[in-house]
Amino acid sequence: MGDLVFQNEKLSQYRLVIRIMADIARQFFTMSTFYYLAGLFWESVGETDKSIQYLSKSVSAAPERSYLYFKIGHLQYRKGLVKEAAKSFNRAIRLSGEQAPVFWLGSSTGNTLTYPHQDRFNHEGNITLSSVKSLIARGKYYYGCGLHKEAQSCFKQAADLDPENYEALLNLGLCLCLAREYKEALTNFIRAVRIKQADPAVFVNMGLCYSNMGNHHEALKCYNRAEQLGLINIELLNNKGFSLVELGLYHQALACYDLALELTPDELTLLSNKGTCLCKAGRHAEALECFDRALQVHPKDTTLLNNKALCLESVGRYDEALKIYKRALELEPRNVTLIINKGACLVQLNRPYEALACFDKAIKYEPFNRKFWSYKASLLETMGYNSEAINCYNRALGLS
Repeated sequence: MGDLVFQNEKLSQYRLVIRIMADIARQFFTMSTFYYLAGLFWESVGETDKSIQYLSKSVSAAPERSYLYFKIGHLQYRKGLVKEAAKSFNRAIRLSGEQAPVFWLGSSTGNTLTYPHQDRFNHEGNITLSSVKSLIARGKYYYGCGLHKEAQSCFKQAADLDPENYEALLNLGLCLCLAREYKEALTNFIRAVRIKQADPAVFVNMGLCYSNMGNHHEALKCYNRAEQLGLINIELLNNKGFSLVELGLYHQALACYDLALELTPDELTLLSNKGTCLCKAGRHAEALECFDRALQVHPKDTTLLNNKALCLESVGRYDEALKIYKRALELEPRNVTLIINKGACLVQLNRPYEALACFDKAIKYEPFNRKFWSYKASLLETMGYNSEAINCYNRALGLS
């Protein structure tokens, strides 16, 4: 009971502050500004509902503050009000004409790429600031052409010349991340954050690095920081959802996927990932509905077909799963993931010789894949072919 009284006393004090702010607002500000400040105040003390209420009043009183719908959407999203948040984000974009923030590259790199000017030197022969800008512009051009190694070289030179250049560090980190050199990429992103802490793009990139390194707790911190800085887009929500799934936080992951799908209802990756999340959460019927919805839009996507088949297997519907694997392999006959999964499904159906043929086919395409030799060895052992199984185990052990 003591805690309850304390909360009420605090709320009474907060209301007193709001009354004082209202009196000041009548003298010095418009009521729209008062509502805005009140909304920020209620947010700072954890009263999210009241914050949404006052921010909504602010934008109603002054429609030119349409950007506030982004803020309202973030608050609704944090409360789990996914559909309401999506409406607010869409309304903000429609009213303000703004686009969602660009994933990976921050606002400073959103300009149209042009060919760089000739490098300029001062009288002492030292490279000037224009040379750094030229290298960055050239790196962007290469990156836009898909020449990531050449882009990386340009950004590296720019960062060496100007170690405090945020744009060079951010883009160098991006190129390193694409090259799967995650530790080096992370080092550059951390250097970039020390220079500029208010750009959400760098935190999204850091999160992706941590995620690819298997550190999903740190990845989640980075994604949350990007959200706090005002970023909400499909890529962020999808990446955050993946880390939440890896941490077993399925309910929170589904909130991410649901919000993203409210913004882009038929996006393939989101539908597939949501279905996978539902399957891992044990909600197989909903997962299958999700995969079927996606396949209506993307009927020839083999990843979707594979995921649906795996979901069917998890509830013991092996015959149906096998049909889907066969359908997917008609589209991609050399897809080793499908071949191996078909083999594993045949094992469950007690059709070992057909399964063995699948494993042999996968090994033919990828003879140095240790897992494939192990699958074959395990199957041979269950079939009683012990000497052949030992040979396969030895082959697996001999592979790095």
